[in-house]
Amino acid sequence: MVCANKPSGAGFHPGTVKRRDGRIVVDWQEFIKALFELAEPYLTTRGDLLHTRVAHEYALLLMKKEGGDRRIVEPSIILHDVGWSRLDPEAIKGSFGVRAAGETAARINRVHELGGAVIARELLEELKYDPSLIDQIIAIVERHDSGRDPRSLEEKLVKDADKLWRFSQVGYRNEMERQKLTPLERYRFLAKNLPSWFFTKTAKDVAERELKKRALEYGTDLMDE
Repeated sequence: MVCANKPSGAGFHPGTVKRRDGRIVVDWQEFIKALFELAEPYLTTRGDLLHTRVAHEYALLLMKKEGGDRRIVEPSIILHDVGWSRLDPEAIKGSFGVRAAGETAARINRVHELGGAVIARELLEELKYDPSLIDQIIAIVERHDSGRDPRSLEEKLVKDADKLWRFSQVGYRNEMERQKLTPLERYRFLAKNLPSWFFTKTAKDVAERELKKRALEYGTDLMDE
């Protein structure tokens, strides 16, 4: 549960705020729903709402196996990509995926991290979120791609959940379409990076299982390449 003042953000109504021992406690599921509603307009620039929902489900799965504080993990994964809204859609195209490379891609990616941190703070404060947790969430949002050495279990889980999208059935298909890749190109890219991308054993195991499924869906000869 999240202790807070009565929130003014999206999705809340008097029935979602309960008093307990003199404190105001916000129902967690209602809070997550409200946070998704607030984040959604910022996730349209790159079409990331579906990605965020899938990554959120992976985050829940990882926490069941690896632990972690959901008060940090869930808001972080919901808000991690809101910063793409600060960029022009055309400028974004070469900044992620198989063909992303160079200083320009790195700079654009960094803009989305830093811009996302600003937006994330605004949204969490709008929902009167626990101030003692906001800074930890912001730190994850502003380094979820560029940070090479996770500083906490929660950061590991967010990074892993974010990348697991790429291996999911919907993520594999969507990224092929968005990046104009063949199934073989997509498979090779994921197979090459899988060993070094993940920080938790659970995420790596899930990625390996999902990649095998994609090979079966698109042709078992992919695994022989």
